[in-house]
Amino acid sequence: MVKASRLWHAQPLRSRLVLITTALLTVGLLSASLAMTSLLQTHLLSQVDDQLRTTATAIGSQGATQIRTGNESLMPSTYYVEAQYLDGESGFMINDDTAREYGVPQVGELSLEEALAQVTGPQPYTVSSDLIGHPWRVISLPLRDSRTGEYLGVVAIALPLTDLLEAVERSRLVVALTDVAIILVGAVAGTYLVHRSFRPLRQIETVAGRIASGDLSARVPLTEPRDTEVGSLQRALNQMLQQNERAFSVQVVAQERMTRFVSDASHELRTPLAAIRGYGELYRMGGVPPERQAEVMGRIETEASRMGRLVEDLLQLARMDEGRKMVLEPVDLTGVCAGALADMAVLAPERDCALVDLLDDGAEPGPVVVTGDRDRLSQVVTNLLGNVTRHTPSGSPVEIAVGAVGTQAGRCAVVEVRDHGPGVPASEAEKVFQRFYRADTSRNRETGGSGLGLAIVSAIVGRHGGSVRMLQTPGGGATVRIEIPLAPPGPMDSQGSPGSTVPGV
Repeated sequence: MVKASRLWHAQPLRSRLVLITTALLTVGLLSASLAMTSLLQTHLLSQVDDQLRTTATAIGSQGATQIRTGNESLMPSTYYVEAQYLDGESGFMINDDTAREYGVPQVGELSLEEALAQVTGPQPYTVSSDLIGHPWRVISLPLRDSRTGEYLGVVAIALPLTDLLEAVERSRLVVALTDVAIILVGAVAGTYLVHRSFRPLRQIETVAGRIASGDLSARVPLTEPRDTEVGSLQRALNQMLQQNERAFSVQVVAQERMTRFVSDASHELRTPLAAIRGYGELYRMGGVPPERQAEVMGRIETEASRMGRLVEDLLQLARMDEGRKMVLEPVDLTGVCAGALADMAVLAPERDCALVDLLDDGAEPGPVVVTGDRDRLSQVVTNLLGNVTRHTPSGSPVEIAVGAVGTQAGRCAVVEVRDHGPGVPASEAEKVFQRFYRADTSRNRETGGSGLGLAIVSAIVGRHGGSVRMLQTPGGGATVRIEIPLAPPGPMDSQGSPGSTVPGV
């Protein structure tokens, strides 16, 4: 039993479905055939019984009279008549041809009491013949004297059932052969239809094999309507495969970016660490004269500070990648930019700094309110001004334009930080926002920073639902354009007062 169960479960699903369908078809046909042939036999037998009941009285009376008088002429039909009298006399009548073909029925001793006890009428019954396989249907009637009314005996009238049984057997044979033909045709048709119906599932199996072998771009052909089970499965699988491919691609890109990030971070940290270690070993070995000790200590402190700023930038980027929550409040970008320009005017007094309206350079910008983190947005403007200070000639002017414009996505706040330095080539306009990217491939600390400033700007603006681009300043220079969705109308935070033009502009 266990072996048969294992063998059954080892079969493919389509083979099991064909076997189940064929088995159900076989059981249904056999049941229907058995019921039909049984009904046919019952119907034919009831016809014989009706014939016996209809003709028994006439044939029985005539036959009993002939048997009693000794005039036993041959019966002209397949009837058999046997009379048994109470005085012990008996006799029967049967056609010779009928006797040779069907034999003589073995009626046995007839009982008058049983014949009289049939209140509802004579009940036919079956008896055997002296020829095996040739039964007869018999009905018995009491014999009565028409003048005195006395019972004289019992007469039995019989008809052969051989033709009936042969007709039933032929019907069973025909039905059986028909059933076999239908079962064979059904099995073949079921095999074809099941295999055809399983074609979409085999396609899914093939696609799964291709994906398992590494082909993530494989998709299931859409061969079935959307509202069918297989069609819905095909579309759901394709959607899942597309999401998996996208997720895997993102993971690969993230892994490559992380590898590159770790490599760049190691490179950036290696330089200050090597300088600090070198100066420390030189001082420990006594190679630093007393008059240069202050210079050496200053260099160590400078490199340590530079390494600390790099670590802080890396930590901030990591926190943004984690999606840490920001303190969101109404922030006036005009005020933020005014404060950053005021700080720059103190740190770089030789530069001309101006805060202008985006749409009208001759006017002062009004309040432009967004919903965001004030400290992070201030850091964005500070980083951009720091890049201007680092990458443009001393004394070159810088402007910040603030305003609100309408886009397809709705109204948004725009901040443009414009410098008039050498600018950024168009081929590098997208790369400057990548981490550790610097146009100066030598990574000289005197000509460039760590390459994280604009990456932090891009991350902060992205967290605020905005975008940042590098453009060309008319007349030469670079312009960083920031777009952030405007805050919904409402009372502005107390800290969001509009700014004004920085003194000294």
